[in-house]
Amino acid sequence: MPESMTQSLFQDAADWHLFDVNVRLGSSGINGQLALGADGLLREMEQFHIRRALISHWETEEYDVVLGNESLAREIRPQVVPVWGALPDAKSVEELAARKPVAVRLTPSTSQHNFSLTRWCAGPLLSFLQENAVITLIVLADLGWPGVASLLENFPRLPLVLLETGYRADRYLFPLLDRFPTLHFDSSTYLAHRQLEAFIQTRGPERVLFGSRLPLYTPASALGVLSSARIRTGDRLEVAGGNLRRLLAQARFGGPQ
Repeated sequence: MPESMTQSLFQDAADWHLFDVNVRLGSSGINGQLALGADGLLREMEQFHIRRALISHWETEEYDVVLGNESLAREIRPQVVPVWGALPDAKSVEELAARKPVAVRLTPSTSQHNFSLTRWCAGPLLSFLQENAVITLIVLADLGWPGVASLLENFPRLPLVLLETGYRADRYLFPLLDRFPTLHFDSSTYLAHRQLEAFIQTRGPERVLFGSRLPLYTPASALGVLSSARIRTGDRLEVAGGNLRRLLAQARFGGPQ
């Protein structure tokens, strides 16, 4: 999409202080053709009026947590809020604590770092995240709905953000949102016709965070849905970035955003 067209279509979003919760940078073994370094990623964000983003590194997710975190640390910019990787062993928890994190991305699936989010395996890690109100990002497919319920039953104060729930999520998502007040989800795949609009009109905007899945997908999809939703301006601004800023302000190592 030409930059001039994007700027025209989403001009209103320039005033929304967009804050994206679901962005990755760096090289990807699986999606290498879509990889973006920090400078290229920031140019893409600017095209869609995304002012800041929680950003993780592909290397952390696909290869090595330590090396990925080091790569991410070298790419910090004012627009980048780092999302660190973490493993459940004691050394990893200690290294994570030294970074004073406000956000982590956990990748426990068998195709990634292959660990359990139960107390007997990841208890110290999850206790640290809960006690410090660290925003914890997990793709739904890596955990599953029963896993979401089990995780929040054991760690009910954990600020969990489910990523990429899909458009058929509601019958699972709604009961979990009702039961667990710290559960949030991103808007990147919540794209069925008027779905986001209906959710906000009936349940309020507080639990939805704008997410794009850059660089795998264009932000135009999630931004188009948010732009066209028939909702109040205040609600739109909460989803666009207000909710995420609130969670960051609540993090022990966070503050005003």
